[in-house]
Amino acid sequence: MKFNNKYQVLGSKVKFGKNVRIGDNTIIYDNTIIGNDTIIANDCVIGEPSSDYYYNENYTNKTTQIGDNCLIRSHAIIYNGNSIGNNLSTGHRIMLRENNNIGNNCKIGNYTELHGHVRIGNYSNLHSSVCIVENANIGNFVWIAPGTILTNDITPPSNNRKSPIVDDYTFIAVNCVILPGVRIGKHCLIGASTLVTKDVEDYSVCLGTPGKFIKDIRDIEIKNIKHYPWPNNFEQGMPWEGIGYENWIKTQNND
Repeated sequence: MKFNNKYQVLGSKVKFGKNVRIGDNTIIYDNTIIGNDTIIANDCVIGEPSSDYYYNENYTNKTTQIGDNCLIRSHAIIYNGNSIGNNLSTGHRIMLRENNNIGNNCKIGNYTELHGHVRIGNYSNLHSSVCIVENANIGNFVWIAPGTILTNDITPPSNNRKSPIVDDYTFIAVNCVILPGVRIGKHCLIGASTLVTKDVEDYSVCLGTPGKFIKDIRDIEIKNIKHYPWPNNFEQGMPWEGIGYENWIKTQNND
């Protein structure tokens, strides 16, 4: 798609890197920093102000930073205060509320929402229609499939809130619900439509309503092939592509 450079509203205090492309009908508010080679498609709002903007004449936007080589597709709304790493790729109509911190090489699918102060590590993939509650912590190389919701209100509606934690390399399948305060460990597999009500230990398969421990993920075999941990069998788009996970992990400081 070629942009026509029409009806753009760009703040005077926006900083653009090299080779940035901005779509039609896009608004970018002040105090936004956009990295090199990033594309922001049509009908986006970047640096959307918090509600105080509409009532406080002295309001100032927090800095919104978007890294290099990102692709933000049409109708995305990204509020002020977000810090986004390099190589983010989004679907359409995502909504990122204030003060999220997103690592490098992440993907966020259509209609997905981050409700603010969410931390996401590197190479994590949130598919379509995922809802991540405020203050949740998502690790590195995490996969969250469509329709999954992370919650934080222990006694709704209330201020008694505790957000979930999802650790590195975990895969959460479609239409799961993660209840407040739950910690899901590393290399876990959460089966489709599971209601996770309590902590899940590393390398666990959890399935059901409520979710129950089924087996150690390393015990899953199909035709005598062990499929988990998944990094040993999947490398597309990963930093170990072409060299294998075991060789790559030897170059890292932790596992």
